[in-house]
This record gives sequence, C-alpha cells and structure tokens, in this order.
Amino acid sequence: MEDSKLKRRLEKLLREEGFLIKEPADLVVSDNIKDYVEPLIMIAEIVPENVPEVVLDVVDPRLPDSLLKKRFKMIRTYLKFPNGILSYLEEEFEKSKRYNFPLSVVYLSFEDEATAKRVYEILEESLRASDRFDFVRKNELILILPGTPKEGAERVLKRLKRRLLRINWTKQVSLEHSWAQVEDWMDSIEDLLMALETSTRRLGIT
Repeated sequence: MEDSKLKRRLEKLLREEGFLIKEPADLVVSDNIKDYVEPLIMIAEIVPENVPEVVLDVVDPRLPDSLLKKRFKMIRTYLKFPNGILSYLEEEFEKSKRYNFPLSVVYLSFEDEATAKRVYEILEESLRASDRFDFVRKNELILILPGTPKEGAERVLKRLKRRLLRINWTKQVSLEHSWAQVEDWMDSIEDLLMALETSTRRLGIT
C-alpha cells in the first residue's frame, strides 16, 4: 500500500478491533489483489469486476473511522465464527429478543485437535436436540443453547468437566472457555460475541 497515511490509519483501526499487525495472522489487508490464499480485505474506492472468492469484503477507505471499525468488527466475527453456525446464531438471537426467552453461547478452545474431537463426541451424547454446536477451527468449538440462561450454560460446562475428568488422558488437558447470554442492552449478535470474548477463562482438567 503506497499511501503511508492511509496505511497508518487502517493499521490503527485494525489494532483497535483486535487484529495483529505485521505478525502471522489469518487475514490480509491490501489495495492490490494478488495470488493470496488467506482471506483478504480489499481496499478500493470502487468494487472491481470479478472479485475472487478469497476477498471477504471490499472496503472504501473514504468511509469514516466509525464505519470502517464496524466493518472490521464484522469481518473479525466472521473469521472467528463460520457462516453456517453464525447464521443459526443470528436466527436464535432474533427469536430471543423478539419473544424474550433466554439464549446462551459457550465457546471452548483446546490445545490440540484430538482433544477437541473427543469433546465433540461427548457433546453429541450429552446435549439436547435443540442445542447446536460445531467446530470453529480444528481445536475450537462453539455451543448455542436456546432457552438456556447463563446459569444453565455454567451447568453445561460443569457437567462437561465431570465427564472429562473421568477420561484417562495420556497428558494434562486444559481448555479456554467462555459463556454469555443475550442481555437487554444487546442490539446484535456482535454485542453477544463481544461479551463472550471478554469472559474467557482457563480451566484445568487434569
């Protein structure tokens, strides 16, 4: 990016939304489409023709900072939570707000893929049919619990921990977890996901 002033401005906004700058990451921000494999944010005043699938969004740098930050926040949410599970969460969020019934979300992150797969199998056996869960990445899971308040999500985590403690692990296992519920002040799933992100804790299993 040749415009150094624009580059500094975008770097500042991206940092404010939690992106890493000049470090290994899952996202490229550029004003020039190359043979990128990673997800790409294209910086351009006009959307080019035949935009490749790797481009997540085309962002107009003339937008004010507040709108750019909102776009970056949405992109970060997409990267963290794949579109299928995110679409389901959007539907359940709208139902929760419309009919005033509880909805909780649980996030689990493990040190390796094998542990995450084992926990996935346990969740298949223990969760209700109305609950939905899926991999976010190879070692990360998200649980969506309709009709469940935050206290219910805590009980789900406690039951999961008891199940994990009964397994004869070959090495020490720990996980990062967080949970949140829909609150009156939340206007969108971005608010819910931000609450989820800020409640992350570490839990030792063995």
